[in-house]
Amino acid sequence: MKTFDIGLSALRAHQQTLSTLGNNIANAATPGYHRQRVELVNRPPLTSDSNHIGTGVDVNRISRMRDSAIETALLRNNSLSSYSSQHLHITKQIESLMTPGESSIHANLSEFFNRLEKISNAPQDLTVRREFLTSAAELAQSFNNMEQSLQTLNQDFRGDLDAGVDEVNRILTDIADLNRGIFEARALGKEPNDILDRRDRLMTELAEWVDVEQDTSETGREFIVVGGGASAIGQRPVEFQLTELSNGRLVLSQGSLRNEIPLSGGRLKALLDARNELVPAAVDRVNELAMQVIRATDQQHAMGMTDRGPFNVLLGQRQVSDTSVALAQTGTVFPIETGDVYVTITDAQTGGRRTERVHIDVTTDSLEDIAARFDALDGLTASVDMSRRTLNFAAEAFHAFDFAGRPDNTPDVSLMSGTSQPLFSGTYAGGVNDEWTISFSGAGTIGLTGGLTATIRNAAGQVIATKNVGAGYEAGTSFLVKDGVSLEFGAGTVQATDQVSLFVTSNSDETGMLSALGLNSLFEGRDVASLQVRADIFQQPQNLATTLTGVPGDSGNVAKMASLRDLRLDIIGGRTFVEEMADVTADFGLEVQTAESTSVQLESYRQRLEADRAAISGVDINEEMLKMMEVERAYQAAARYITTVDATLEELFRII
Repeated sequence: MKTFDIGLSALRAHQQTLSTLGNNIANAATPGYHRQRVELVNRPPLTSDSNHIGTGVDVNRISRMRDSAIETALLRNNSLSSYSSQHLHITKQIESLMTPGESSIHANLSEFFNRLEKISNAPQDLTVRREFLTSAAELAQSFNNMEQSLQTLNQDFRGDLDAGVDEVNRILTDIADLNRGIFEARALGKEPNDILDRRDRLMTELAEWVDVEQDTSETGREFIVVGGGASAIGQRPVEFQLTELSNGRLVLSQGSLRNEIPLSGGRLKALLDARNELVPAAVDRVNELAMQVIRATDQQHAMGMTDRGPFNVLLGQRQVSDTSVALAQTGTVFPIETGDVYVTITDAQTGGRRTERVHIDVTTDSLEDIAARFDALDGLTASVDMSRRTLNFAAEAFHAFDFAGRPDNTPDVSLMSGTSQPLFSGTYAGGVNDEWTISFSGAGTIGLTGGLTATIRNAAGQVIATKNVGAGYEAGTSFLVKDGVSLEFGAGTVQATDQVSLFVTSNSDETGMLSALGLNSLFEGRDVASLQVRADIFQQPQNLATTLTGVPGDSGNVAKMASLRDLRLDIIGGRTFVEEMADVTADFGLEVQTAESTSVQLESYRQRLEADRAAISGVDINEEMLKMMEVERAYQAAARYITTVDATLEELFRII
């Protein structure tokens, strides 16, 4: 009867082979399907008369045609491609915000300086001033809009992250369910090929969000690992969530552990990178540019005057966090540095003005200390508004003050015993602050004594000018000392011991205090979101500080403001404001190009990997049809064999 078993085993084996081939053909277009192959093995033989006689064929197993190395490479490629595609989409969105246009920051920044130059040519034209103030307001608004757009973009990315984590958790739950089914099937000695294919498809979906690999434990159980092994998924699902760290970074974490899952690919990593690094970097860079433009403009504006001349009152517009602690330890909009501040106090009755130097040490001086130091100056009152935490200045009766840094017309003559009165004029054009001291070669009478000279030295003791003021000099005649400053001596006498000192300043505020505290600033606001032109200036253009002398028609200060277009600052890489904005745009353009190039390369590599996988795992209809015809003939032969054996046995029984 073993002869029947041989035929029946062949029929069963070929029937299963036909079913497997049919399944291959049915799934030829199914994504992620791996071609299956029936592996046949001959049955153990029987011994008869010392001969081994075969007993037929068995199906050993139905295997999936799968190359682990290719599948792993495809998962990795899918993860990197998804990251690159998402990163490209993000950078394009940021680049579109930075693109130059009619109302972009680029255009408004250029227009801002163009309008300043027009004011310098027509400083008293209120229409020109209004046009400039409008451009200043538009520049502030464009920075406001950019900051708001970037923050909105970041909020959108947070929404995408939440949706992505939900999708990842759904996939992980489905994978855990399939892992249980795979374990149960293998426990029964079966290879669940179709379930394995379904799990592979889910892993491909998962790889679009996070980097994922397949691993096998020492006991033979398979695990799906995420984040380079930081999390493993077996038969129980895990749940991921987003966690914000103390430094503000948003990370992917698992369950109650709250430990960061380090990602190396996938859309979630691209979104997290955008949320934690890319967008904040763009915000910081644009905001840094905005605040540097505002700081430089406000600082120069504060060192000028309106056409009305020096001020009677200046109220600080920007507060500190604590008025009683050192400036280095309190929060200010702009940093204040250790240095000198020069304030000019004018006697309104005589027209005489003197410059006072106040030293500020940010490591020890508080806002209250600074107020006390200025308040000690004759003709000036300084106080701290404790409710607003701001610094205020007010001139005493019949006085006015400014920070324009003009040379004193009546210098300090406390060390002179002679009767001649020295007078200075002009505008200092030097590059550094200095203190000049005038001494005389001897005693004598201005314009009469032979050989009488005046020597002017700088703070380092170097001689910068020597002038004959004796015989041959006409009292009251002005002569140029240096860098735009002129001097004259009135009729009278001088002594050999007489000395006259004078402050000459190119920068009356070495500390940045004026802009940091909002004293006579053009803009107001503590950050980009609150940035705007001061309302009293915008509504009354005559309050614009255009002059350095206080003389109507002088545009010295607005000309200096216009020259800020060419200012190069180390804090923005030694670039000008316009160059920095162009560089920000160019950097994101380069980021887009790099992302596009990476995406193209990864796509090319993916196509090659898929071709390699198709050669091993793909279903070729023609090949399957040929194989099916071969199995069909074998099946027919086995059936014919059984028929023949049956006829033979029937004949044998008839004979018997």
